Amino acid sequence: MEDLERLVAGRLRALDEAAPSPEARDRILGDVRRTVTTRRRRRRALQSAAGASLVAVAVVAAPVLLGGAGEPGHDSPEPAPLAATAQRPTAENEKEGTGKAGNPPRTRTKPPVKAGTAGGTLPGGMVLSAFGVASDGAVLGEGRTGSDSDGTLWRADLNDLLAAPVPVTRSEGLTGASGGDALTVWAEETGSGVEVLCQDGDGTTISLGGGLDEDHGYHADGAYAVWTDDAGTVWSAKGCDAAPRQLAEGYAAGFAYPYAYVLATGAGGAPTGELSRLHVETGAGETHDVPAGLLAGDDVMYAAGKGTFSIAHGSALTVFDTSTWARRTLGKRLPAAGGSGHSFLTAGDDLIVYSSRAASAKSLIYDVNATRAKTVQGEAFTKGPWLLTRTDPADDYALKPSG
Repeated sequence: MEDLERLVAGRLRALDEAAPSPEARDRILGDVRRTVTTRRRRRRALQSAAGASLVAVAVVAAPVLLGGAGEPGHDSPEPAPLAATAQRPTAENEKEGTGKAGNPPRTRTKPPVKAGTAGGTLPGGMVLSAFGVASDGAVLGEGRTGSDSDGTLWRADLNDLLAAPVPVTRSEGLTGASGGDALTVWAEETGSGVEVLCQDGDGTTISLGGGLDEDHGYHADGAYAVWTDDAGTVWSAKGCDAAPRQLAEGYAAGFAYPYAYVLATGAGGAPTGELSRLHVETGAGETHDVPAGLLAGDDVMYAAGKGTFSIAHGSALTVFDTSTWARRTLGKRLPAAGGSGHSFLTAGDDLIVYSSRAASAKSLIYDVNATRAKTVQGEAFTKGPWLLTRTDPADDYALKPSG
């Protein structure tokens, strides 16, 4: 129960900070009570099954020891996990030797969960509007009604016991967030500039340091956070409370564990065309040249996925295969941003998605393995093994495996 109690305490602490309606607290506590009851029933069933298995082993063990024939055995029950998450590679199971070009094999399995949904009316009457999906399948977003925002960052852990959206923080001028496995990273304005913040699964918020004004440059994937500070230095940390490690000078354009993609910058912070791919655990790196024409303009966006680095520029999407650094510019044009002007470029294990936030939003979804692109109605986001979609602003978001 220790993990459960710690998680609930963190969620309630976040609720206190955001001061939501009493209904939200009651809904979360109801989810907790139902989960605890279910887990107790499963535990009793597992204990009964384990006792029966011990009796069976005692019965069949004697003939085996006496040289009897046969191969006795039984299926061992597996306890249901508290939260189903995709397996992430570690330093032990993903080898990185010299930093030369190439993508080592990934050991992550496909998510063993069925599709989930998130949405509905939030405390205060607003509707969840997503910034994206975290690497553990959680949905990150804010509450919106038309052009009005509730100034709250919400996280809905669809595969966790607290599936209802819970507040992470209140922040005026909130423009986005990035999520890893049970950690959330975002930036907010302070009296002296921009601060990059990180919250872990316990609900504890820690400052990572200064960030870039009116820009993102921060990412989370797996257990790691990567961000760009106000001096143009890129940092990484394993978990919110770990000591930061300096990776490079420049701008963190993307991060897909274990690789951070850093653009070298010149005067005024403009990219020079030099792109470094850095391993956040070993520090090994490689550098490649990106055509300057792809980096020019205020509407350029970047995204990193498993084995890809993508750039949205104008109405075109260019995808680099990071095993060969061959590039492909899609023939299909990117959808218009819509009246809101907000667009998102996200990348995962199987897909690359360009999406807009508007009442008539459309999204382009590019299948990396099939090398095919399609345009669909509504919003879409991808990360790791996940695809998050919503056809209409009145609908809930639907989460499913991307492969």
